[in-house]
Amino acid sequence: MDFTKNINEVDLVFLDLETTGLNAVFGDSICEIGAIKVRNGEIIDKYSSLINPGKPVSKRSFDVHKISDKELKDAPFFEELCDDVIKFLQGSVICAYNVQFDIGFIESYLKNHGRACLNLPTIDILSMARDVLKLSRYNLDAVAKFFEIDCSEGFHRALIDAEIAREVFFNLISIYKEKKIETLYEFVSLYGWAEDIIKLGENKRIAFLKEAIDKNLNINMKFFSINNILEEKVVMPLRIFQENREFCLLFQEEKYGSSNISINRIFKAEPF
Repeated sequence: MDFTKNINEVDLVFLDLETTGLNAVFGDSICEIGAIKVRNGEIIDKYSSLINPGKPVSKRSFDVHKISDKELKDAPFFEELCDDVIKFLQGSVICAYNVQFDIGFIESYLKNHGRACLNLPTIDILSMARDVLKLSRYNLDAVAKFFEIDCSEGFHRALIDAEIAREVFFNLISIYKEKKIETLYEFVSLYGWAEDIIKLGENKRIAFLKEAIDKNLNINMKFFSINNILEEKVVMPLRIFQENREFCLLFQEEKYGSSNISINRIFKAEPF
């Protein structure tokens, strides 16, 4: 996949799952999947199915999505759908509202059944919204209402939520375009989850920054600032440290003193 492409030039799959509970690690299972594939901004395919979770739906989860054990009794098991799901997702960027939750359930199933991980790029739409909107709440309902998206069909069914997430995403994309954040690499770097290709790039960037620190060199740095603005400046890197499991850079600007930023928000670092 070409990570230098504009986000609109790659296949995007908007994914949503309904589950028996909140934790795949402790045995909760998928009971519905909905996915919408988009190319060049247009919907080209959809996938939707109830899934027999092989266990009862918790009352808490039923109160949210209203999917009953009776409805699921004759639904196919995930292993019957797995190849079709993987085929639908392959070659795409997976976008979801709290993507770690949805991918976590699918990857947990694949791992428990001895199958290879998806290893696909992901984008978390929830994190995008938190970065550029100022709201009191950031659940899908609140953000959809902010953008005046039609939610008359309700929430908490997989395909409906995938469609609402798609509309939220493209509203957010318009905001990011104004900030000149447009490439797949930039979005996956900022909002991807456990991305090996991004981690590889981050490791190379850390090595370069450490060398610049050791030699007291100024560098040219392009980054998405804490004010959520794309900036490009000449700075002096001072120190690399870890905070909440993220690598961060402390750097000096001639006019504004010292600042720090997460390494994954740095898109370019090169000699000045």
